[in-house]
Amino acid sequence: MSALPFPAGIRRAQAPSLLSRSTPALLLAAVMALGGPLSARAATDEVLMQGGGAVVRASDLRLELERMPYDVRVRFLSDPEMMRQLVDQTYLRRALAQRAERNGLAQQPRLQAQLTMLREGTLADAEVERLMEQVQPDPAEVDKLARATYRAEPERFKAQATTKASHILIRGSDEAAQQQAREVLAQLKAGAPFEALAGKVSADPGSARRGGSLGAFPKGKMVPEFDAALEQLKEPGDLSGIVQTQFGLHIIRLDGRNPAMDRPYEEVADELRAEVVQRLRQRARDQDLQQLRGQAKGDLTALDALIAEEKAKVDPQGAKEATTTSSVATPAAGGAPAAAKQ
Repeated sequence: MSALPFPAGIRRAQAPSLLSRSTPALLLAAVMALGGPLSARAATDEVLMQGGGAVVRASDLRLELERMPYDVRVRFLSDPEMMRQLVDQTYLRRALAQRAERNGLAQQPRLQAQLTMLREGTLADAEVERLMEQVQPDPAEVDKLARATYRAEPERFKAQATTKASHILIRGSDEAAQQQAREVLAQLKAGAPFEALAGKVSADPGSARRGGSLGAFPKGKMVPEFDAALEQLKEPGDLSGIVQTQFGLHIIRLDGRNPAMDRPYEEVADELRAEVVQRLRQRARDQDLQQLRGQAKGDLTALDALIAEEKAKVDPQGAKEATTTSSVATPAAGGAPAAAKQ
C-alpha cells in the first residue's frame, strides 16, 4: 500500500519497534476511523482541527508525541510550525481513513488482511514491551554487574584531554579588519581586560556574552588553524598573535588545560545501571522469543513451493529456466562430470 500523502518533510518519526519493525501509520488511521479509543479522552479535551466529520483533539497530538523518540519530540515542541503541520497531518490521515470506510475499502479482503497484520504487529510489540518491563532486577545485583562492566571496559570511561580558551573574533580579513585586530592585540598586551574587550568588539556573540570564553573542548573541535595556534600557547593567560580562519581574525587566550583522566564510577554509575537493566530485559525477551519458536514446526517443502510460485509471478521465464536447469544439472553416478572450475 502506498504511503498516505502527508505534507513533505513531516512524516512521523517513530521509535524503533521492539521486534525490529515499525508500526505503519495506517493502523493508527484505521483504528481511529473505526472509533477505537487509543487514549483516554477527557471531557474537556480541546479540539485542534475538525472538518467533514474528522476531529483532531489534544489527546491525539499527545499520543503522536509519546510515540516519537525523545529528541524528535523535543524538536517538534520547539517548533510551532512543525506542531501545526503535525495537526494537519493527523487530520488528513483521519479524514482519508474515514472516507475509505465510507467507500467500503475496509471490507476488501486484501485490506482486511493487511489491517490484521498491522494489528498483530502492534499487539506483539506491546506484549514484548510488557514482558521487558516486568523484569525488575535486584538493585544490588545491577550495581554489581555495572561495576564489572566499568572494570572490564576502562577505555569507555576515559575523559579525553580538553583545553579551556577564550577568543576575540574580528570579521573579515581585509586591511581594515587586520588593522582592528592589531589594535585590539596591542590593547590586550598593554593590560586591557580581555573580557571587557571581547564583550565590546568580538563578532562572536555567543562567546562575547561570556567575556570571550569558549569553555573547555577537546583537540579537533575547532578549525585546524585555531587548534594549531592554541597548541603553541603554554601557560594560562598566554595570548596568540592574529590567527586567520574561515570565520575571520582571532586573538586567542589560553585559560587552562585539563589532562585525560578516568571518569570515576560514581560519575557513570547511572548510565551503566541503565545498560545492565536493559541488557537483562533484552535477555528475557530473547529467551521468551526462543521459547515461542520452540513451540513451532516449519514445513520447508511448503515454503519452497511458495517461493517457486512467487518467483514465477515475478519472472516467469527465469522460473522456467531454473526448473529446466534443475532437472538436468546433476549427472547420474558414473556419468560425465559437470564442467570443472578452470
